[in-house]
Amino acid sequence: MEKNYKDTLLMYQTDFDMKADLKLKEPIIEEEWTKKDIYNKKINLNKGKKSFVLHDGPPYANGNIHVGHALNKILKDIIVRWKNYTGYCSPYIMGWDTHGLPIETAVTKTGVDRKKTPPVEFRELCKKYALEQIEVQSNQFRRLGIFSDYDKKYLTLSHDFEMSELKLYKKMVEKNLIYRDLKPIYWSPSSESALAEAEIEYKEVRSPSIYVACEILNDANFKNTFLVFWTTTPWTVPSNQLIALGEDLDYALVENLSNNKKYIVANDLVENFTNTIELENFKVNSIYKGKELTNLTYKHPWYENKTSFTVLGHHVTSESGTGLVHIAGGFGEDDFEIVKSYNIKPFAPIDNQGKFDVTINDKRLEGVFYEDANKIIGEDLEKRGILLKLKFVKHSYPHDWRTKLPIIFRATSQWFVGLSSVKDEIDNVIVNQINTNPEWSKERLRNIIKERNDWTISRQRLWGVPIIAFFDENKKPILDNDVIDFAIKVIEKEGTNSWFSNNTDHFLPEKYKNKGWEKEKDILDVWFDSGSSNIALEQNFGFDRPFDLYLEGNDQYRGWFNSSLINSVVYDGKPAYKFVITHGMTNDEKGKKMSKSVGNVIDPIAITDDLGADILRLWVFTTDFTDDQRLGKEIIKQVSESYRKIRNTLRFLLNNLVDFDPNINYKKNLEEVDKYALHKLSKVKEKFINSLNIYNFNQGFKLLNNYIVNDLSSFYLDFIKDIIYVYSKDSLRRRQVQTVMYEQLWALLDMLKPVLVHTVEEVYQNMSLKNKEESIHLLDNKEQNFKQNDEFDEKWQLIMKLKDIAYEALEQARNNKIIKKNFDAVLKIKLNNSINFVKEIKDLNKIFIVNSIIFEQNITNDNDKLAEINVELKVGQKCARCWTLNDNLIDGVCNNCYDVLKQLGEL
Repeated sequence: MEKNYKDTLLMYQTDFDMKADLKLKEPIIEEEWTKKDIYNKKINLNKGKKSFVLHDGPPYANGNIHVGHALNKILKDIIVRWKNYTGYCSPYIMGWDTHGLPIETAVTKTGVDRKKTPPVEFRELCKKYALEQIEVQSNQFRRLGIFSDYDKKYLTLSHDFEMSELKLYKKMVEKNLIYRDLKPIYWSPSSESALAEAEIEYKEVRSPSIYVACEILNDANFKNTFLVFWTTTPWTVPSNQLIALGEDLDYALVENLSNNKKYIVANDLVENFTNTIELENFKVNSIYKGKELTNLTYKHPWYENKTSFTVLGHHVTSESGTGLVHIAGGFGEDDFEIVKSYNIKPFAPIDNQGKFDVTINDKRLEGVFYEDANKIIGEDLEKRGILLKLKFVKHSYPHDWRTKLPIIFRATSQWFVGLSSVKDEIDNVIVNQINTNPEWSKERLRNIIKERNDWTISRQRLWGVPIIAFFDENKKPILDNDVIDFAIKVIEKEGTNSWFSNNTDHFLPEKYKNKGWEKEKDILDVWFDSGSSNIALEQNFGFDRPFDLYLEGNDQYRGWFNSSLINSVVYDGKPAYKFVITHGMTNDEKGKKMSKSVGNVIDPIAITDDLGADILRLWVFTTDFTDDQRLGKEIIKQVSESYRKIRNTLRFLLNNLVDFDPNINYKKNLEEVDKYALHKLSKVKEKFINSLNIYNFNQGFKLLNNYIVNDLSSFYLDFIKDIIYVYSKDSLRRRQVQTVMYEQLWALLDMLKPVLVHTVEEVYQNMSLKNKEESIHLLDNKEQNFKQNDEFDEKWQLIMKLKDIAYEALEQARNNKIIKKNFDAVLKIKLNNSINFVKEIKDLNKIFIVNSIIFEQNITNDNDKLAEINVELKVGQKCARCWTLNDNLIDGVCNNCYDVLKQLGEL
């Protein structure tokens, strides 16, 4: 009976399970990191190394994190970890944006009336809510494996942060950049507040567009003649103050031959105009230049006893409408400038909620929401015969990015940061001191600054940093440096809540008290808050500006990148950052935007709770994050399969290093194939390092994945199985391949360390090492320079080409039923003379995983062909232990197995 030698094979088992169970293991690992304070220990170990600071853009403290948060934080975490492993000290302070409307709204939804609750009480409720949200989001980020001290973060509501912000505000006052003025700004009726450009998003809407005819009065040349304007905002018609024409545009006098009424419209638009109002029987009487039609008095389109006049407008074109523009100074930037130039006070009879107020002087409209007024106004114009046409058009219109509702341009008195005097300085900083990825986005940053209007920094809210300004007894705004400095010093002692609980005199120097002054009630724009974070981080955490890296979504050019840059340059001439990277948005598997209403939202914590954070982290690593990404069940399934292959490989290496002590068993004298394996390791690792150093993560993943599939699974780890399992435990050849495997394991760990943060910890804790650190994340990357010269590389590339030719021949032989397994094949090879060196390669049959190789006479007639290979089945006796086919056996086993078994006392 044939003896079973299975137990004599070196088939070790590690405690590193094939089944990942990440959802169960990861929280335990995270708990250990926290308990052992691994983050701070690594930062302390790295002190004295070159600094690298990635400044975290603050997410808003409201609600659970979404997949965009997860992508952003994981990308940052990969970078921070990588820097900490590769010669830098890279502390990572997470931050939160904690002021403003969404938090106020969340608090009011609990039944709190903002307008009836004492201001400080309401602010405290907002603070409490924000801190609760930060706790929730902190725990969720911790669950993603983010490397940070969760007790050390920056919050825009903290006293230190608010004081840094107010010191910046004070600097702007000293530089005469802060001013108050009546201007048309973005106003959100749904938020009851002014908005900044960064808080605007555009959506396509369907709006009523109207053609309105205003009769020219008291001019014999234009009897029974009407000026015709076109507008998509009928609700602004009662606020009409002028009609503007283009100075050098040609205007036609179009006569309706049916009733002798005449209309003035741009000559280029006559055909469009007559078709739109369905005027068939007409003629063009005269042509005028725009400048010839100024100062014409016309009857106001809404008020019976009111008139106005025509002017020239710098913005008037003949591209659409009628070439005559209805000017409502209270509701448009160009309109505002034009009425001001004629010393006319802009008229904006709309309140904070978007309703007509008493100044409209019309009971039909008073208290009516502006959009609802469109119908009332349209019907009245039609009744009076001056509405020539109403039709609905689709066009892009600005919306409040938080409430998703339309906004209006509304002239109100607000506080502004004047940018015209600092734009050149900011542009110079962008050109000379900032780099971007992608490179073209530097121009985008420049253009947004160039095109930016003065920054509206006042918000009509309670929850935020107060604007430190005063109004004297005549309601005139006061921005005196000494007064501002005094008030800020009071707040520094007492906190920002004191601004809302004390009277005005409390914040004024003695000589200004008791004069009837009032303090400003508005707060600073939340973009002013977050844009101050670079200054606050420097002042409160001791980091030096500019910071090395900002990494946020590509929507932040108009947002955080923008406000940070303005604030920083204004503060002391420095940029906030040296380098900016942007990532795209995350869509579903079909490329559609994720939406709760559509039901295609992917919850990152749901993925983590089901499959583990390392799966989500691996997905991030595989994406080209500079573009929009896709995420869904099938994609996660593919990523999980990639993870399984990685884990399989790690487990194989661990299994076969159980009995390997690098201090004793490590061999420097290796076979040539081992040197080649280590040479490939060094080349791949070098390319991987280069990819991560330039933040090309998906290229890094491709290198890693190809290495695992091609260099390990399909090559080295495949052919050495016979050596690892079959040779004697301490044989030189076995210890040589274990040495290579040991280095391969470390290479994988170094490449995976910033990505599969939990998995590599699990591997490290299962490694047979003496004097292990508390965590793998305390270790720097291992130096692994095993590169050989070019001649060696070229030689082994040819051997691997020959291996590929051999595999093709083996596959054909299997298909032709010559062999069942490559293991039983004999290769008869005729070589090209150029690769004659192959004959000298030791154990080539083991490298090719065949029974044996016979070299026949070299090819003589075809110099292009590398080799000719024929496959035959080995005829012989099967070894009872290693199953190889041999010419002769001793006691049923091959020579090698016989020697091993004799050492073990089995024979």
